[in-house]
Amino acid sequence: MNDSLLLNLPLDRPASHLDVAPGGEIILRGSFSSKFDGSVVDAATTSWPAGAPGGASIDAGGLIDFEGGGFHVTSRDPVRHEVHAVATGEGGAACAAQMVAPPCLPVRLQPMALSRLMTVADWNASLIGPREGLALEVIAPPIYAPPRAAAPYAAIGGGVLAVWLAAAFFVVFLSRRKRFAASPAGRLLALADRVRAKLALADAVVAAPLAPALDTALRALRAQRIDATSAEGRRVQAALEKVELRIDASEKQSRAEKEQEAADELVREFESALEAADEATLAAAPLNHRT
Repeated sequence: MNDSLLLNLPLDRPASHLDVAPGGEIILRGSFSSKFDGSVVDAATTSWPAGAPGGASIDAGGLIDFEGGGFHVTSRDPVRHEVHAVATGEGGAACAAQMVAPPCLPVRLQPMALSRLMTVADWNASLIGPREGLALEVIAPPIYAPPRAAAPYAAIGGGVLAVWLAAAFFVVFLSRRKRFAASPAGRLLALADRVRAKLALADAVVAAPLAPALDTALRALRAQRIDATSAEGRRVQAALEKVELRIDASEKQSRAEKEQEAADELVREFESALEAADEATLAAAPLNHRT
């Protein structure tokens, strides 16, 4: 019979590593309700109330990017807010983007905030739910217990082996992350993440029509549904580069307008000061003449 480990998954951490072997199962329980739009979100679904545009509905998209973290959802219950998933041993692009070893559970606060034209801080503040985050259960195989006489030596050997394995895993992880970052897929995902970060700071008028398309592109890239070296991958790259140029141009224009506004205000202050100085000079002229 398998043992289980009970944990909590906070929302203020971009991604959390889980020590789960391929085929291992996790269970996430709990939900949050938003004061902003009345939606209820759990790990894998978003439920909309009857008063929302289009009426009551349930979307397949929640707080966790399972595919990007190297997991596959096997079942979801939007009523009990319980989600079961298994580690696939593949993917983990979202983990690499957050510099976390795969498999992991990346939190989707940023794309959810972008789709609502909000900042991540404002969206997070609108969520009402358990302070400690989602309840997480990791289903683990039973741990082998050595005989009493062998325990001290096994503990020492196990500790040395654990340190060696951790160091080896870290070196392999860094090597894989470096290779992925230099690959066409890694460069395309880095471009998409860079555009997403710029879009989060862009003017709402520019961000509104672009956010949904960018969110869809990121999901497709993290799920590796698009080959970066194919013709379609090059089309996506060209589109992302065009969006980035548009955001940069909008930001440049915004800075220029703010700079002009500040300069106009300074010029007005100087002109007012000069007028005051001229008035003071004229007022003092008769006194100087009488003197």
